Amino acid sequence: MKSLDHKLIVYDSNCKVCSSWRDFVLRFTSIPGSKITAYKELPSHWMDNVDDNKFKNGMALIDTNGERTIYGAEGVAYIFASQYPVINFLLKFPPLSRLFDFFYKVQAYNRYIIATPKSKFKCDCLPDRVVKYRVSYIVLAILIAATLTGLFGTSLRNFFMDVSSSHAAVQMLLIAGTGWVVQITLAFAFLKDKALDYIGHLGSIMLAGLLILVPWMLFYAITGVLNYYIPVLSVIASSSYMLYLHVHRARYLEMSQAWTLTWFLLLQVSAAFWIYFFYLK
Repeated sequence: MKSLDHKLIVYDSNCKVCSSWRDFVLRFTSIPGSKITAYKELPSHWMDNVDDNKFKNGMALIDTNGERTIYGAEGVAYIFASQYPVINFLLKFPPLSRLFDFFYKVQAYNRYIIATPKSKFKCDCLPDRVVKYRVSYIVLAILIAATLTGLFGTSLRNFFMDVSSSHAAVQMLLIAGTGWVVQITLAFAFLKDKALDYIGHLGSIMLAGLLILVPWMLFYAITGVLNYYIPVLSVIASSSYMLYLHVHRARYLEMSQAWTLTWFLLLQVSAAFWIYFFYLK
């Protein structure tokens, strides 16, 4: 059984994702707050134990007895293995440990894409821009978004006409997804080096907006009640929140808000086209 008796967890407090993980650890493990410290609050006598180039790409787990500092997925695995024997057992299997390492790196290298930092100036902890992990995050975000969009279409299928679940899912993917596809294409065509960063932010915006629709989908799955107001209000709330996020993230990326306008218009025009094509013509 691994022990944290002589360990100190160091995290990037400028990162909202990292701060959320800290809160998770404090809530769901027996690790006391004294064992976790923000990098900017790390006592000076421990600073030499942290390699800045490694820390910016993953949390650090310092050994106060002078053993080597471990970083990233290895450090997180050590922490949770010390709390849950089943995790310690599962991570002994190479396929599971490699999968854990992959998902950790996807979120670590994209943590400022998943959620913009609290400040651009407090901490020089910006992770390296590793294309394979940026692309991996974008692909995962799109796959999850497509699944949620399809499920949302299925939940609405009896509102308009009696179509199969698969047809409803495809129709909703076209209605909700066409504008995103065109915007991503425009980003690749015109943004050049910034394209992958912007598309990563689009993936985060998609996921955040679609999560607002999940309560309606669960309500319908449980009750089967057809109430027009709930999904309509959910879509309005989702669209409004995504618009807010796009404005905020365009500012963070120092992009023209013309991209926000283009994105928003593409979503509305493409949705109107497919709604007309499927239901009104």
